[in-house]
Amino acid sequence: MRSSRLIAAVLLPIMLAACTGQSDAAMPPAAATSLPPAGPGPGDGDPVPMPVGPDGGWKLAFSDEFDGDTLDATRWADRSSAEPDAGRGNPGNQQLEWNQAANCQVAGGELTMTAKREPVTSPAGGRHYDWTSCLITTRKSYTFQYAYIEERAILPAAPGFWPAFWTWQARGADQQIETDVYEYYSDNHTRLYSTQYSGARGRCDWRPSFDPSSGWHTYGAAIEPSGTTWYADGRQVCHTPATSSGETNIISNLAVYAKIPPAAGTTSAVKRVDYIRAWSRP
Repeated sequence: MRSSRLIAAVLLPIMLAACTGQSDAAMPPAAATSLPPAGPGPGDGDPVPMPVGPDGGWKLAFSDEFDGDTLDATRWADRSSAEPDAGRGNPGNQQLEWNQAANCQVAGGELTMTAKREPVTSPAGGRHYDWTSCLITTRKSYTFQYAYIEERAILPAAPGFWPAFWTWQARGADQQIETDVYEYYSDNHTRLYSTQYSGARGRCDWRPSFDPSSGWHTYGAAIEPSGTTWYADGRQVCHTPATSSGETNIISNLAVYAKIPPAAGTTSAVKRVDYIRAWSRP
């Protein structure tokens, strides 16, 4: 989840364009109260969920439907080696937030990640942060090189936030291994960024035909030996022959973007997650 806007010029020669919805007009924020609930996950006896997008040959390997009343600590950790300040902060990557489990709330069949304007000081280095937020990673429970991973989410509307769904190298890796299913900068509702940072590298900056903050949408990436393919709501939006070069964990988070920070009157924002799932090839 490195800043896509900073590295776009470097990766532009290998960008593989596959875009939907060509309007450059900014989409108006949707009122949070108008957005529907996530709904329950599959119940006992229901069919095993399959990916929204790629067909055939996938076996469910990991899932969290967020149907309980607290974040499952056996599945998720709230710190990652991707955040060099005690696993919770990364100001060198244009992030303003300190991540903590208290900002990750599960209720009503969904996970709510909340970024809050509140002060905190890192106990490791004494660095001051003006925001707290939520990051979760499967480093406790699920590690993979190749898989199809998927998240159903509603992204924040107010400018200044940077949610993402991505992977990061597992413990013991001696190189950066990262796949960004999506990055979204909430000052621009008309563009999403999907990037494979591993191997030969590849990316696409694509224009969704929907406003990511106005309702539930499904984002996925098939990370396979032959390459990486990205999907939104079941539709392929990008492909690159670049692929993961080693073991990774899933990360989902809500960063606060230092380059275009929230307005002074903005005190919070949320990313809502219905589920996170992963499938492997048998």
